[in-house]
Amino acid sequence: MSRKMKQQTKALTVGLIGQVEGSQRLPTIRSLMLSDYGLEDLPADILKHLKNLKVLDVSCNKLQAFPEVTLKTLETLDISENNINSVDFVRNLPNLRQLMLAGNPLIQGNHMIEAVLKCPTLVKIDDNNVDNIHRQIQHIREKWQLQVQAKFEVLYEDRFTDEMSDAQFQETVSEFRDIINSDELFAGANSEAEKIIIGQLITEVADDVRSGRLFGAHHQTPGTPRSARLSRKQANTPRRSNGHPPSSLLDSPTLKMPKSPISPISTPSNRKRRRDSGEDPDTQKSKRGRKYSPLTWMTRKTPVVNHELITAPSVPDYDPVYFLRCHSESNDPSDEVTKVWRCAFEPSTEDPDKTTNMLATCGGQTVCLIDCNTGKMMKRFKDNNKYECFYTMAWTTVQLNNNKQERTNLLAVAGQSADIKLIHPSQFVMYATLEGHRKYVSCLTFHPKHPTILFSGSNDRKIIVWDIGIPDMRDYTVLFKKLHVLQAPDTDALNLVLSMPSEILVAGCENSCFGWKAGNLKNMSRDPEYQFYLPTVCSDAESSISTEQETVDGLAALKNGYVVTKCVGEDVISVWNVKDQLPTNDKARSGKGKVRANTKSVGVKPAALLHYTKQDVDYINMGTNKDMMVVGDDSGNLRLYNVRDLTNRKSESSDDILKPSRILEWPEIAEGPMKQFCQKEVVIVNSACTSHDGKYIACGTDNNLVCVWRRQSEDE
Repeated sequence: MSRKMKQQTKALTVGLIGQVEGSQRLPTIRSLMLSDYGLEDLPADILKHLKNLKVLDVSCNKLQAFPEVTLKTLETLDISENNINSVDFVRNLPNLRQLMLAGNPLIQGNHMIEAVLKCPTLVKIDDNNVDNIHRQIQHIREKWQLQVQAKFEVLYEDRFTDEMSDAQFQETVSEFRDIINSDELFAGANSEAEKIIIGQLITEVADDVRSGRLFGAHHQTPGTPRSARLSRKQANTPRRSNGHPPSSLLDSPTLKMPKSPISPISTPSNRKRRRDSGEDPDTQKSKRGRKYSPLTWMTRKTPVVNHELITAPSVPDYDPVYFLRCHSESNDPSDEVTKVWRCAFEPSTEDPDKTTNMLATCGGQTVCLIDCNTGKMMKRFKDNNKYECFYTMAWTTVQLNNNKQERTNLLAVAGQSADIKLIHPSQFVMYATLEGHRKYVSCLTFHPKHPTILFSGSNDRKIIVWDIGIPDMRDYTVLFKKLHVLQAPDTDALNLVLSMPSEILVAGCENSCFGWKAGNLKNMSRDPEYQFYLPTVCSDAESSISTEQETVDGLAALKNGYVVTKCVGEDVISVWNVKDQLPTNDKARSGKGKVRANTKSVGVKPAALLHYTKQDVDYINMGTNKDMMVVGDDSGNLRLYNVRDLTNRKSESSDDILKPSRILEWPEIAEGPMKQFCQKEVVIVNSACTSHDGKYIACGTDNNLVCVWRRQSEDE
């Protein structure tokens, strides 16, 4: 057919098929090539007779839709370079394996996810395998899974009995679907793909309830504390005198309708740990049991009585100067849901022990660079993956290859997508992506002596050692490589530090701390050399004995080989010297259970104990400089500790408990631009940090704030 005749064609006809294929016997046609025929319509009454069609190419036409017709044998469909605006048609193609969509201006990334959800047989879209799309689907599931289950548990747990009829059950599930569709908590699910996944999650929760897997006596909820925190925070929201929750919180049925004020997710004794959602709950229960160290005296929670609390040496006072909301989704200033997970001051390129006043923060899809002198956001990087949520970051300073005298800072960030992004701060350009982890990345740290060596800890229970290389500043090309993959036994690392001068990599994990010798990077052991059992001491004499494995969610390095560790649910923070804990011979006890036999069990003897506050919120990270440690809490406060004397003296065990040098309370602002940000009644400080000279303290909160505090001028 000539070019002119092609351009005159408007709709597919049997005659056209006969001209193209040389036959009008539609049931015999297996492959039909109709590219660039000017087609505007594909009549369903013609396509339905192509009962053996395997390949259909209708690319480069003027189609706005693909008809609602079932083609059971179709395996390859090329509909690229058209004006298609929906992929709903793929649900009628039960054996489709390859779909070409490129060149349709209205087709976006969400449509790709929707296509895979509606047609599970797809293996390729536009010459790309759908593995990455499946990862995105899993990310969306993790984003909503625990919220759906928490909502269901809070609203309906008490209503389910063995006597409930099928009709009553279906009525309740239908009622729950209506609540989810109108709930502001799920208003962010604005794509068809997210709505499909939430619908699937509702069905799965209902099936679990009906089968007895949910609300059973031995039920263990899958998921991650990151997803659960919002549900916990809502369920535990303090109420006003009139019985209503604060107006600034999400107005959802979770806060209005529950018969029980706290769901199983928010019950402290059932605080959820991360685990693979596919694992059997009974198997997981045995894994989560308390693994007692041979040093049993160190592992039980022992109230410290007859010990007077001693105030740590003083520190200057600070004033809140800037509160910024720069991580909002869609730049919405009312966004109180996005969490600012980490903050870190940029190091000085002149002196690695000093920092500038530039603060990097991460949360949601964005990484921001803020000038603490002026309170202005200088630069902002937004990831193009809608489902990314950055959890962690780390700075390093490298010497450039083309100029040994010139140094530059680099920033590594990572989170939900499992990929590590490398950013050059001068232009805030993302110049490289490190792919290696299978699940979200919780922590990053650089080697103090080898600035291109990066350690990353992930929910896949692996710690990867990378050499990120040095980028060519002309075009940002860089060579990076994966050096080692370390195994955190039956747990995942929440924080990583390199303790110097012993060069021990310490990982704060879901069940205690592990250590690897990092002095010889070419010969690091896959399995940890040490398991550090922390003293689970509490200052409250009425606290109960802990039988649950401790989660070390706070870990930070001090000078002279000291570190500070914080465990979820404890009101004491331990200060200890890593080098002084290491066994001097091979007679130290070997680890048990999942830990390899050559892993030494080490009972930590702290040099000092710092009094904290009793809470069950996890992922609260600490910040340090050479003289001070700062940590937030679940009430918006910052606790400051002067640790200069502790790290300068000879390490020795101590039972003294030091009260904070100063507590910076969440400010009460009567008027001014910060007033709207300071009315929140429930504020969790996710992370805090301090500049090297202590002039500035910064923190990131659960309600999408970056807060900067400045030392009072008279104390400078």
